[in-house]
Amino acid sequence: MPQISTTEQLHQLLSEFKKEQLPIIESAAQRDDASACFNLGALYANGRGVKQDTRQAREWLQRAQQQDYTAAYTLLGWLYLNDSSLGKTPGDAIELFLHAAEAGDSDAQCSLGDLYQEGASGIEPNPQAMLQWYTRAAQSHHPKAQYMLGKLMAEGRVVTQNDEAAFQWLTLAIMNQSEPAQRELAMLTSRLTKEELEQYKQRMMAQMPHSGTH
Repeated sequence: MPQISTTEQLHQLLSEFKKEQLPIIESAAQRDDASACFNLGALYANGRGVKQDTRQAREWLQRAQQQDYTAAYTLLGWLYLNDSSLGKTPGDAIELFLHAAEAGDSDAQCSLGDLYQEGASGIEPNPQAMLQWYTRAAQSHHPKAQYMLGKLMAEGRVVTQNDEAAFQWLTLAIMNQSEPAQRELAMLTSRLTKEELEQYKQRMMAQMPHSGTH
């Protein structure tokens, strides 16, 4: 059974949430229901149904994390990266992302790719680790990871240039609704010959029924 990503869980919660559900979620969270703890933490993080409060968000997400609720690790990592008042470092976020990534959360895998690509306080850019995590996320159909792999392979600065692999990843990203991938693919195809483009398309179509991502 494929792992549902943190983004998918958040989208489902926030798109379906109604204010009258809050007491039910709070009651279940008080009983340490892991899913309810995550949901309540997410509501505080996003200011939905409650006043936005990252400290309350952290408290409830940590209660979900203590029960090994994968998405809580990822959302906590995002909080630590984006709210310096919580007193956490990018290194703390990486520890959380690593746990969730190994459990199969493609958002955590992509976040690791981002951190190892750009670097952060106390974290050096690491092209090998970046490529590893972007690839794992891309193989789980994560659109940003697919876009980033395609972009990096088209540019050939951080990783070896590979126009055909770039074409494949960017096409898959577009199939997963990535708008930046559309612009990147247009730039890539503008420098390809008609023969190259046709070969790439044919080989990709031949591979799709077997793996879908390779």
